[in-house]
Parts: sequence; structure tokens; C-alpha cells
Amino acid sequence: MAPDIGRILARGELVVAMNRVNAYPFFYERDGVPMGSDVELMRDLAKELKVGIRFDRSPKTFDGVADLVAAGGADVGVSRLARTLARFQRVSFSNPYFKLNHALLINRLAFAKLAHDRPIEKVIRGFDGSLGVMRASAWVEFARRNFPKAKIVEFKSWRDVVDAVKRGEIVAGYRDEYEARLVLAKDPSLTLTLRTVSFDDAYSDLAVAVGIRDTALLAYINEFLAQRRTDISIARLLAAAKAGI
Repeated sequence: MAPDIGRILARGELVVAMNRVNAYPFFYERDGVPMGSDVELMRDLAKELKVGIRFDRSPKTFDGVADLVAAGGADVGVSRLARTLARFQRVSFSNPYFKLNHALLINRLAFAKLAHDRPIEKVIRGFDGSLGVMRASAWVEFARRNFPKAKIVEFKSWRDVVDAVKRGEIVAGYRDEYEARLVLAKDPSLTLTLRTVSFDDAYSDLAVAVGIRDTALLAYINEFLAQRRTDISIARLLAAAKAGI
């Protein structure tokens, strides 16, 4: 028996690190019970291992989820967690179980002032305006790499980023297509002042974080994901989120 898998079997439960901030419909709590697509993924994994499951929601940030796994405080970590080069220095990641295209949530007026009648594609590819991202998230790394000329502004939460975009304090917020589109899906009246732009050539690979020495567990999870059929789309996620609002 591989020691990393044996550790879980001997304990009788899979310990899963998960961000304390809810992100419906991926992970959230209802009446104190963890729910969501990431939660169900981990419950299915625990079922295959024939053990119980415990969610540790002490991490306050997405990076904190990876840190808890790296420190040995959890067997695995999920939270719509993106694979990044910085995180690969601390943990291993499974094969992706979902991809989310990157997107900008743009303040129309602020963007028009920045563009000066230049084509939108040219402005975005050479974006040098203020760009909001969540602190201690993968988006800090993505923004620095994909928008090297931008003035990156870090906020405590995505809600803070969105509020800053609404007020025109920053030109755009940077996150995945789902979250950017969800802002307008929740309040269609915002389409008068905001818009989204999605990128087909930039995306986040969502994966399970695993301890860097837990090679057998990583192989097991990759095979588990390969055999598990998923039917997820942005349209279905938005519909689920709107139903839960």
C-alpha cells in the first residue's frame, strides 16, 4: 500500500482544504452543509476510497488552500483552484477537471477614455490601464503575465473589484468568464455601463491540489478524474447560479 493513500485509509477520512468564502455553485454551504460541484467531486473521491470526508474551510484565500495542503494540513485542496507556476512550487496538481476562459469586466466609459478611438482588440492586447484582481489569488500571476503594461490593483475580494469597476475607479476587473458574465446576469441593467470581453486563448485549468510528495494519491486522482464523466458548461453554471440567487 502506498503510504500517502494508506494514511487516508488508516485515518478513515479524506481531509479537503477549501476556501472559506463561498463561490456558488462550485462550493458553498447550505444550513451548515458543504455543497457545490467541487464538493460533490471530493465526495465522489472519498466514496471511491471508501472513507469519510472532512472539509477544512480555514483558508481565507485561494493561495491559502494550496498552503494548507503544502503544510500537510489537508490531503487535497479544491476551491475552483487554478494551476499556476507559483503554486506548483508548493504543491502538485491533478489533471484539469474543468477549464474557464479568462475575461475582463470593463467599465465602458473608463475604457472609452483609455482607447481614444483605437480598435478594442488593439487596446486590450496592449492594455495599459488599471486592472483589478483579487489579492492572494491566481489572477495576480495571470495579470502580470498576460497584461505586463497594466497598472495592477489588488483587492480583498472579487466583490471589491466589481464595485471599483462600477465606480470607474479602475478600467477593468480580471477573472474568469463565468464570474465576469455572472455580474451582468445578476443585474442586466449594468450592461449600460459595463461589458465583458472573453479570451479563447487564455484560460484557467481547474484542478485538485495534492501534497508534493503524495505521488500515488496524485496518480489515483488523475485516474479517478479520467473515469468520471462531467457535463459542465458556462451556460449551465450561470443558470445554476441565477437559480441560487
